[in-house]
Amino acid sequence: MNKKNSALSTGLIVFLFILLLFQSKFIWMSFGSKKENFMSSTNTTNMMTEVLMPQKIITNLGRGEHYVLLDTRKFWSENIKNISEALKQVRVENLKIISVDDYLNLLNKKSVVFKFNSPLSGSIFVNSIGDEGGTSDINLSVDSIYIDSNNNIYVAGGHNFYKIEDIKTDIDIKNILDAGKKDGFLAENFNEAYEIKKDIFIPKNDTMNFQKVNYKSGLTDLLDSEKINLAERFLNVPIDYIREITEYDKDTFVYENEYLSLSENVIEYSNNSNFSVEDRNLYKSLNTAIEFISTKTGISGGIYLEKIEPIDLSTNKGYSFYFNLKDGAVPLVLSSEDNSFIEIDVFSDNVKSYREYYIRKVDDPSYEQEEIYLKSIDRVVYKNFRLFEGENLKDKISKINSVNIVYLNDKNNIGKRPMLAYEIIVGDRKYYFNITNGKLEMSVNGLE
Repeated sequence: MNKKNSALSTGLIVFLFILLLFQSKFIWMSFGSKKENFMSSTNTTNMMTEVLMPQKIITNLGRGEHYVLLDTRKFWSENIKNISEALKQVRVENLKIISVDDYLNLLNKKSVVFKFNSPLSGSIFVNSIGDEGGTSDINLSVDSIYIDSNNNIYVAGGHNFYKIEDIKTDIDIKNILDAGKKDGFLAENFNEAYEIKKDIFIPKNDTMNFQKVNYKSGLTDLLDSEKINLAERFLNVPIDYIREITEYDKDTFVYENEYLSLSENVIEYSNNSNFSVEDRNLYKSLNTAIEFISTKTGISGGIYLEKIEPIDLSTNKGYSFYFNLKDGAVPLVLSSEDNSFIEIDVFSDNVKSYREYYIRKVDDPSYEQEEIYLKSIDRVVYKNFRLFEGENLKDKISKINSVNIVYLNDKNNIGKRPMLAYEIIVGDRKYYFNITNGKLEMSVNGLE
């Protein structure tokens, strides 16, 4: 086995190590409309499990019969321990690289694929091994875990595909397959739709049902007592020790070198205390970020990690983490090239700053499912022909690395109903297109 395969194997084992950290049963936190209880506690491990959950499950019943489940938490929580127990046995000799053709043929067998938030999952799972092991420099992106009806395991990472030989899971995938056909949407991969050898799945039908949703700022109707509870939680002292500064557009709370400001839509926290962190530790920093969010804020809903950026502050080394929310199982993205819903700068176990666009779902008993027309991916690309490199339509489509369906929320008008959009990743850029008419709504540069 050459050095490359040895490194890939080590990276996979690192990924599995992280999986094992989150085997405990977790509680799904409903992103609902109830008044926030800022003194409630949230389990950090549960939140971490939420952040690192697969984005979707592909259920394959045969060629041309694939269904995509967006709500992955039930089947992931039921099977994560079994998958981890099987995969933690992986060694160099168990890894066999296979071709993209072989992998695409596997998708025509009865099987399930846990697909993570590519390409982000590789950065989280592979390059971080936690406090005990330090930081790994291995660059393996584990994007998908494939399991067939005979419990054979395959993994996909970046442009590479591997069979895990001599190791199997002990999972009955029948319930997942049944749920996919019942609750998922019918899909086809790029190979079937465009004869492009990629395992990207897109809706096969031209309509889908989605829940009507509306949001509002979560800060506009806060009671003074709730603001005080929030200040005490962030600054970690009783209100008697906190200085409050009230301005026409925001309230600021100060304790020593820590500051918390509440404006119409935004919570901002900063800590100017001195600290020294000379070495990066991705897992410790991510764990600190999750612990801070889960214990300081009143968030009661889904959250996923969108992007990671390494940062330097003088001699200190840390990370900026960017999070977005979910409405049910559909990602909720802020319509801003510069901002995510939550941004937090962390240096190991020190939080330097935190900013959150604080929104909550409007309580409306008239919410119902509605049928939405979907413009096909090839028509979206054709409508935006100049955005995509390539000499012809097929060549341009082949440059796509990922397609997801998201809600796009207007940063400047939180009360406006979120727009359904295709999130399409090409190279290091994300594009957001109106799902019905194909109009470009936003593009974001820079992916980790």
